[in-house]
Amino acid sequence: MPAVLMLIMLIFQVGLFWHAKQAADVAAEEAVEAAQLAAASEADGLAGANTILGQAGNLQNVIVTVDRNVGTGLVTVTVSGDAPAIVPFGGWHIESQAQGSIERFIPAGER
Repeated sequence: MPAVLMLIMLIFQVGLFWHAKQAADVAAEEAVEAAQLAAASEADGLAGANTILGQAGNLQNVIVTVDRNVGTGLVTVTVSGDAPAIVPFGGWHIESQAQGSIERFIPAGER
């Protein structure tokens, strides 16, 4: 009987992991979209990620890093954290990364 209970709890643990992974993916994508605007900053990307993570509420020990490198023209965001644990060995670590180009104005003659 304890094995059946552990199996059921493991199914719920996988569901919590999946939901936390989806929240991290969406937060990373939202941060890239916010930080890749021409007049944006890394703080805008952090605010975008924190908005999503605040609504999802399923990721613990969250670390968000936003790298807006004007030299390469890329924004890279990494969101990492832990899924909630309901089984003794649960609470797996999650890391999600998204990348995009910084938007820039191109004059009509150069298009």
